Amino acid sequence: MNYYLLFLRILHIGAGAFWVGSTLQLAFFIKPALKEKGGIGQKFIDYLITKKRFGTDSAGAGGMAGLAGILLYWRDSQGLTTGWEHTNIGIGFTVGAVLGLIAFIFGVLTDRQLKAMAELREQFGDTPSEEQASQLKSLDKQVTTNLYICAAALSLSVWIMAVARYLVF
Repeated sequence: MNYYLLFLRILHIGAGAFWVGSTLQLAFFIKPALKEKGGIGQKFIDYLITKKRFGTDSAGAGGMAGLAGILLYWRDSQGLTTGWEHTNIGIGFTVGAVLGLIAFIFGVLTDRQLKAMAELREQFGDTPSEEQASQLKSLDKQVTTNLYICAAALSLSVWIMAVARYLVF
């Protein structure tokens, strides 16, 4: 039994599952609920992002999944020397990897913007001026857009990698 390969697959799938799950939960459950709860929702997301490191831990899991994925890709393609990456499964994994990279970039952007929002709210206090409220609203729109791009790219990446061996190009 190849324990190195087993370890990489467990790390790739486990870290990926955590990353996808936390991203989808934030995009489709936590963020919409926060909009309905106003100030208390803002305090909750600020705590989740700054004190519990939700975004940082999610990005860390994404990084681990990506690193393990690169090592698996390198092994399967025998160092990109066999032409494996031009097979159906190779193309499927390549597309999935590119989508994963896109998701990682937008996930990091989302985390940074959520941290910036938390810092602004800390500076402004409970009653921001109109200009400050406008800044927060602009950042919130960016967070929503980036979070949905991240969630969509991750969902597609998981689907494509799961069925890569069955795809015909």
